[in-house]
Amino acid sequence: MGIYEKLLEVRKSVDYLQKTETGNQGAKYVDPAVLVKKIRDKMNDAGLILTPSLEGSTVEQIPMPTKSNSEAMGFLFKSPATYTFVDVESGEKLDIPWFITGKHGQDPAMAGGAALTYFERYFLLKFFQIPTSKDDPEFFSKKTTEPEKPKEITIGTENVSWLVDFCKRHEITSNDGKKQFQKHYGFDPYGTTAEDFGLIKAKILADYNES
Repeated sequence: MGIYEKLLEVRKSVDYLQKTETGNQGAKYVDPAVLVKKIRDKMNDAGLILTPSLEGSTVEQIPMPTKSNSEAMGFLFKSPATYTFVDVESGEKLDIPWFITGKHGQDPAMAGGAALTYFERYFLLKFFQIPTSKDDPEFFSKKTTEPEKPKEITIGTENVSWLVDFCKRHEITSNDGKKQFQKHYGFDPYGTTAEDFGLIKAKILADYNES
């Protein structure tokens, strides 16, 4: 497989991730360790490596007032970045341009670390188009699965009406009784055509001495 085919297999392997963590502002987000573990395991299987590189990083001081110090300053880290997928088998590469930024109230290094951590998570989520939500996986699956279309009756409405009346007259009213009746005469209202049922109906009438 080429690198694009391998990346597609990685994307197929993660259908959905639940937001289980709560940030400082109360927002829910995906656990980064869970995300990276799932993606990395599949990338290992596919023989892919992801390498980030930064180009032209800058750190500047910015106002970051706190309740106790309205004059407090912090650090803002910014950098154009490139995430490169490498196929270790063929050497094929895929470069994805990106941009990262992060801030910290005391340490410029931690501002850079925050940027790398935050944007790695969002790069993986957005590149592989992984759906995320607060819903548990089972509920999310039900919510996003297309409901099955009702089966179409193929024997025709007139034949259905006749069958309902016939079964009532002959006291074939239980589900098991109806299933046995259909099995005995070899028809299915959702699979047998009206033309084929015409022959079956004739046999039923003959067996029950009806015209």
